[in-house]
Amino acid sequence: MKKKGILITIIVILVLLILAGGAFAYVYFATDLLKTDKELFAKYFVRIGDEEKGMSPTSLTEYENKKLSTPYTNNGTFTVNSNLLTDASTDLTMQVVEGLMNYGNNTNISFSGKVDNPNKKVEENITINYTDTVNLPFTYKQVGDVYGIQSDILSPSYISVENNNLQELFQKLGTTDVTNIPNKIEAQEAQSLQFTAEELTYISTQYIMPMFEGLSEEKFSKTENADGSNSYTLTITNIELRDILVTMLQTLKNDTMMLTKINSILAEMYQENDMTVTAENIQELIDSLTSADITEEMNIAITVTQNDGKTNKVDIKVDDVTIEMLMEQTDSNIVYTINLAQQGNIILTIQIRYEGITTNTVKEIFNITINVPDSTNTIYTFENTLNFGGTVEIADFDTNNSVLINDYSEEQLQFLILQIAYIIEQTNTSQMTQIGFPIELGNPMIMWIYGPIEGLNNGTTVTDNP
Repeated sequence: MKKKGILITIIVILVLLILAGGAFAYVYFATDLLKTDKELFAKYFVRIGDEEKGMSPTSLTEYENKKLSTPYTNNGTFTVNSNLLTDASTDLTMQVVEGLMNYGNNTNISFSGKVDNPNKKVEENITINYTDTVNLPFTYKQVGDVYGIQSDILSPSYISVENNNLQELFQKLGTTDVTNIPNKIEAQEAQSLQFTAEELTYISTQYIMPMFEGLSEEKFSKTENADGSNSYTLTITNIELRDILVTMLQTLKNDTMMLTKINSILAEMYQENDMTVTAENIQELIDSLTSADITEEMNIAITVTQNDGKTNKVDIKVDDVTIEMLMEQTDSNIVYTINLAQQGNIILTIQIRYEGITTNTVKEIFNITINVPDSTNTIYTFENTLNFGGTVEIADFDTNNSVLINDYSEEQLQFLILQIAYIIEQTNTSQMTQIGFPIELGNPMIMWIYGPIEGLNNGTTVTDNP
């Protein structure tokens, strides 16, 4: 691993360790005797990840565990809606753009299925809908380590792949060097990322406490809001923030216990014993940070807001750019909202909503809004309703309903891929002709990513192929 990569990894690990230590830092700060703005900022800042008084409620953790341990059925949709924010009535080019966007807006994906995570089984019936009568249905299925797709336009059987012996499969596909390809792709859950109470206390006292204690009282302020909540703000420059990081790295450089912990995490994540971070590596990063020529000093404002003792909002402002993170919780509903604004204009909003999270019928709604001022606005919406408590049965694959491409020869596999590509191309051409979408542009789903790009390019791209 190159030293630059190791040094970047150090920063990432440090951030994780700081957040992990937050729970114990909270215990230190949670007292009515803390009166100054500095102490109150610290108190509510470290509550961000707390389950009872922060932005990670227990009900959400229990729900995510329920999805992993309890079978359920589900159904939902994925839609995209793009709109021009300028008047296209007098501009022929923009009328063409608007018409193409409408094709994308009218296209959606619907799905319904069954999920049995305890037994590693999933079956989803998915349909790409272009109009009420023109669509492309197919089925996705997983049983253990075998993943398959079935569509009537291709075959009555599932075309499946096993997550095993992947190097051999990629060789059949024409890959000459497979040394960096794993034989099996597995989600890694590093046990070394689990921290003991003693480790968390150590991180808190050695890294988190000094971070706050080294800042002067004048950098903190308090605001009483109209809704009864209070906000506490730390204002710091990019140079001061750099100095804090350097101080933490100086501590880490001589911290044998933490270096051992970091290296155990790296070894487990990369499955290599030579992935190590040394004091020399950290010194290189310190030297790089201290020697960097910062030509412009920027003010950074970090604000935490608490309502009834619970931290529910965080704002980070760097010059004219603001990131706002808000959590709202009522009964069994939870809503997370993240806004990115520049010069007062919100240009990106991410909203994650859970409705009925403590019941057996839960609705997940994910919204992403990309707004290019005076140009385009695009909204991506994913909705999924999960029903727990019913019977979930998913049949296994067998030789009568599935073909496994891992067993194909190189010639058979290449022929299959060419055949699939041809059928999909012919089907798409036929369906685009039926709905009237320009064949040279491929598919209306291209407009799902085109809206924001069109906004950034001020409407200068799509007219090459109207």
